[in-house]
Amino acid sequence: MKTIKLGKSNVDVPVIAVGCMRMADKSVEEARAFLDTAMGAGLNFFDHADLYGGGKSEEIFSKAIGMNDDVREKIILQSKCGICPGKVMFDFSKEHIIKSTEGILKRLNTDYLDFLLLHRPDTLYEPEEVAEAFALLKDSGKVKHFGVSNQNPMQMRLLQKYLGDEPICANQLQFSITDCHIVKQGLYVNMREDNAIDRDGGVLEYCRYEDITIQAWSPFQYGFFEGVYVDNPDFP
Repeated sequence: MKTIKLGKSNVDVPVIAVGCMRMADKSVEEARAFLDTAMGAGLNFFDHADLYGGGKSEEIFSKAIGMNDDVREKIILQSKCGICPGKVMFDFSKEHIIKSTEGILKRLNTDYLDFLLLHRPDTLYEPEEVAEAFALLKDSGKVKHFGVSNQNPMQMRLLQKYLGDEPICANQLQFSITDCHIVKQGLYVNMREDNAIDRDGGVLEYCRYEDITIQAWSPFQYGFFEGVYVDNPDFP
């Protein structure tokens, strides 16, 4: 499996990450078969979030993969936090980030995450608090590297101002054949077309310039959560 450096982390990861959002819907046996197939294909980079299945996806994953020290050395774990389940709100406070990370580690049965991402942007957050939380988590060895999701360039620049030398390694964005807006607006520059509307502040170019790896979420899905376009009659 081809690998790339994830941002400025110097960590080699497979070019394909395995999303675990819907693992809560699987039995441990079904999840184990899925994970065995992934690992057999060289896919050892797994993406989670505390929101997925209300945390159940992480629990099923840990049981299915048989988490122990030997297994942990063979895989790369990423999770996300910041969305409050059932409250339709964000919480990027220092207290919430640390508490959420502790819960993630417990459910995954591990001592550390390779990457922790902020789950979507909270435009009214205090970046100083996020920086403090990240520093505490890194100093304690609980998180090695950090990133964001669905953030535009100015949101990332604001956060980076307070992170100092700690780089934002990844930005998880919606990107697929049917939802390729981050590319479209760059193809229609200065044209009187809807595709020319800059909806994200040039996030594609910014991430490339700053060596922030773009992770495509749900790359086989169309719309927000409408379904997959593979073998779909609406997308011949």
